[in-house]
Amino acid sequence: MTQKKRAFDRYDKRILSILQKDGRISWSQLASRISLSASACQRRVEALVDEGVIENFTINLNEAALGHSVKAFVEVKVDRQNTDLAQDFRRKVREHPQVQACHMISGTIDFMLEVVASDLDAFGEFIDGELLSMPAVRDASSSIVLKLVKPKLTMIG
Repeated sequence: MTQKKRAFDRYDKRILSILQKDGRISWSQLASRISLSASACQRRVEALVDEGVIENFTINLNEAALGHSVKAFVEVKVDRQNTDLAQDFRRKVREHPQVQACHMISGTIDFMLEVVASDLDAFGEFIDGELLSMPAVRDASSSIVLKLVKPKLTMIG
C-alpha cells in the first residue's frame, strides 16, 4: 500500500472520480465530461495506471442476483502466538469463496471479514461449521448488513 505521493491536478481528480463510478466510460464521453480531448484523457489514464494509482478496472456484481441474500461483517480473534495457525487462517480465508474481503486490523479484534451467504442458514453453517472450527480462531462476532447506504469509493487528492 505504500505509494509515492504525487500531486493530482483537477483533471486527474475528476478522471479518477468518474472512473470509480463508471470504468467502462468511453474516452470521448470522459473527455466531454472533463473538458479535455479524448487522447489527453487516455494519456492521463494510462499514466495513472503506469504509476500504480489505478490498480485495475473491474465490475461490481449484484450480490442478490447471484443468490447472496446475506452479507455480514465478522470480527475474528485468532491465536496469534502460534504463527503457523495464524498463517493457516489467512490462507483459508483467502481461498474461501464466501469471504469477499479480509482485513487485519488493530485493536482488540484481529481480523474483519466481509462474508456473503445465500441465506441465514448458510451463514450460520459458515460461522459454526467452518470459521469457528479453524484451529486459530478463538472467537468470532458478526453483524448482518441491513442495507448499503454508501458504496465504497476511494478518497482522491
